[in-house]
Amino acid sequence: MVNEIVAELKNRGADFIKVVDISKLSIKENRGYYSAILIGLILSPSYIYRQSKENIIDHSEFEEKEHQADELADWLTDYLIVKGYKAFSQSERNLIHGFFNESTKTTPLPHKKIAMLSGLGWIGKSNLLVTKEYGSAFCMCTVLTNVPLPAENTPYIESQCQNCTKCIDICPVNAIRGLTWEPGLNRDCIVDVYKCIGCLKCLINCPWTVKYMEKEKNNIL
Repeated sequence: MVNEIVAELKNRGADFIKVVDISKLSIKENRGYYSAILIGLILSPSYIYRQSKENIIDHSEFEEKEHQADELADWLTDYLIVKGYKAFSQSERNLIHGFFNESTKTTPLPHKKIAMLSGLGWIGKSNLLVTKEYGSAFCMCTVLTNVPLPAENTPYIESQCQNCTKCIDICPVNAIRGLTWEPGLNRDCIVDVYKCIGCLKCLINCPWTVKYMEKEKNNIL
């Protein structure tokens, strides 16, 4: 069934799909489901290039693909339910109904944790997920389900940020504290989410994002 799911999602615009076993997580995190399907859409290199070179703040494509990822998760949930399975879309519209803690700005099972379990990337000093392939230039959403699917769980990838401080130096509100993520480290030790203004500068200027942009430079402009 996984091939059918992947084919349908890619036909609808998904760039990557990962399946993760979440059965060993706490009931608070997995809500009784044992599989998670991660859906990702990549931001275009031209979008990254324009913001980095022109020093502008433009949320248009980011918001568009965030919305598209949510819609794909909602569609997949309905698709699986029609097939006779249980499923829960972790789209924004669902999480706001009791699954998002406004005071702490947290959810029980963030998309990035599922992504880390799949081996997609690591948590950067900005608290964004960073990958070798795309940097942080992507948007994600997830679906929790009881569909028996082959999982892609791998050990956590250690941070590849090393001594880089680009995201720290470029943050206009000094929201990034500069610590390197490791298992058990609280998010608030990495970034002050209450100061963050969502300018995307850390995403756009991460060296791994820039590397992705430069690799795809033939597709720019």
